Amino acid sequence: MRPWAALVVLLCGTFLANLDVFIVIVAMPALERDLGADGGQQQLVLAGYQLVYALGLAAGGRLGDALGSLRVFGLGMAVFTGASAACGAAPTTVVLVVARLFQGAGTALMVPQVYRAAQTLFTGAAQRRAYAAIGAVMGLGAIGGQLLGGWLLSADVLGLGWRAVFLVNVPVGVLALVLLPWAAGGHRPVRRGPVRADLTGTGLAAGALGLFVVPLVAGGTGGMVWWGPACLAASVPAAACFLRHERALDARGGHPLVPPRLLRLDGFRRGIVLIVLVNCGLAAFVLMLGLLLQKGLRWSPLATGAGMVPAAVAFAVGSLAAPRLARGAEARLLVLASLAATAGYAGCAMSALGDDPRWLLGAVCAVGGALGLCVTPALSVTLRTVPEAVAGAASGVVSTAQQLGAALGVCIFGFLFFAQVRATADVVAAFAVTTTALTTTAAAAAVLARGLPRAAAPAGLAEDIHGAPAPRDLPM
Repeated sequence: MRPWAALVVLLCGTFLANLDVFIVIVAMPALERDLGADGGQQQLVLAGYQLVYALGLAAGGRLGDALGSLRVFGLGMAVFTGASAACGAAPTTVVLVVARLFQGAGTALMVPQVYRAAQTLFTGAAQRRAYAAIGAVMGLGAIGGQLLGGWLLSADVLGLGWRAVFLVNVPVGVLALVLLPWAAGGHRPVRRGPVRADLTGTGLAAGALGLFVVPLVAGGTGGMVWWGPACLAASVPAAACFLRHERALDARGGHPLVPPRLLRLDGFRRGIVLIVLVNCGLAAFVLMLGLLLQKGLRWSPLATGAGMVPAAVAFAVGSLAAPRLARGAEARLLVLASLAATAGYAGCAMSALGDDPRWLLGAVCAVGGALGLCVTPALSVTLRTVPEAVAGAASGVVSTAQQLGAALGVCIFGFLFFAQVRATADVVAAFAVTTTALTTTAAAAAVLARGLPRAAAPAGLAEDIHGAPAPRDLPM
């Protein structure tokens, strides 16, 4: 095994997973023009991918525990690459949405393996550097994706138009699959026994999330559909049924999708909510900013992407600098960074209403840097309380929290944004209102980060959850 080489290959999956959340944002006007995609369909192209991504992540972590992380990563990359080709060839919006769902399934298999690699292949300072690299790659994929998308649309590579934003994944995916055996270093697969999938729990989780999200995207720019409030109300008992099933399965000695005993760790539980809040704000903010620059300020796709570069750099720098700045005081750094993000969101709302775009870009950089400072310590404080034997399951839950937060941010704040546009016909004012609302996510993260525990995983917890510890490797 070549640990850093393996991490680099796995980070290709992290990069593509986050790239494909955001690269399509600059393509939305082209999708609306060429395929007739309305507001609801546009949100579904974004949120549908993220929801399948989120729902499958915990199961992807379990598969990594049972079959080996690199083997599962290879399967996920193959699915993602094939689905990307299908997206690029999609003749209708319906086909595009279905292909995006398969992309989400592929990323759900890939991404948990990255966190498992960081936790099981590295220790001490090397592990902190691995988490920092994950955070930086996430930021580059998320925010830098709009620059790549804008360039591809403006250059109209090979006359492909918007299709190029999906087809660009294919060569990267193929290269990662070619390098994967080399990164594994010739290790032979390790048999870990049958995978015990919690299909009922997965179905209940999907039902609860679907009842909450579908009404928000079904109306598109037309407002809440008539059956929406009933679905939103029904999502609460559906979520309660999911939690009850997970507890019962765990009590019977089964393998729940989200182990309840894992959630009893105070640091892990708080960290999960913190991750949801940070990613909810980040995803919604990038979506709103892309719509502001293109539809409100009438920037070209390339100019829109270029306008995001300073924020991408600030995010990456923040992610890489966080381990040095934290030095064992992650909670304090999280509080300060979350407060800075709160101020940055407010600054974006105010500067968007002004006449000088430089103030807006400056505020955008402040948000990017602050959120970058949040990512690495949030991952660290969440996963350091987790025993190695359940690293895959915990990684799946963490990744689920990230993508679920992002999907909910797109749906909830996207709904608010389109409602404001419908009421005022003013994209700039809608951005200001929605970004002001985003301050609540960062402010709540600052409150939650106070008092995060510093303790590692309690002795014996691994055996209490799953029995004997897992071997320290990443078999092919």
